[in-house]
Amino acid sequence: MGKLEIQQSYEVNTNAAKAWGVIGPDFVNIADWARGIQKSWENESVSKKQTNAPAGGRFCDLGSFGIFDERIIHFDEKKHEISWNAHGEKLPKFVSGLQNALRVEKIDADNCRISSNITADVQGLKGFLLGKAIQQKFAKQIKGFMSDWKTYAETGEISDKKKSEISKLANSK
Repeated sequence: MGKLEIQQSYEVNTNAAKAWGVIGPDFVNIADWARGIQKSWENESVSKKQTNAPAGGRFCDLGSFGIFDERIIHFDEKKHEISWNAHGEKLPKFVSGLQNALRVEKIDADNCRISSNITADVQGLKGFLLGKAIQQKFAKQIKGFMSDWKTYAETGEISDKKKSEISKLANSK
């Protein structure tokens, strides 16, 4: 298969600065609003290499998918762009170079477009055989992530899916 790429975008009924605040300056706190992430915290061992970045990286606990180490590789506050690479303890060995590039673009004073572009390399026979399945799984996850981002940016409230997830986690303890 070689290269995996998933692009998604949504129009959001809020200003670009508010949508950017959720994903850029508040990078570390993604677990507060995004489904599938049980906990997120700053990776204090990674220095900030990007000017004005909120952190050098973060850890995300994805439950059964394990802990992911995400490190900022691009941060542009003026253009409302952030990119990070990710390494997960349970990410299949045939998947490497996982990155997510996010952008917020102003449409007008009260609307913007949020976009995500996930890329990864898949190698070997397993990559060839399972690449499409992995791509479909990532596409489903990013669709939920984007929907949660839209909801949180527009309303300041977490999505119903995230509320349900929090409730299930609380009841399982």
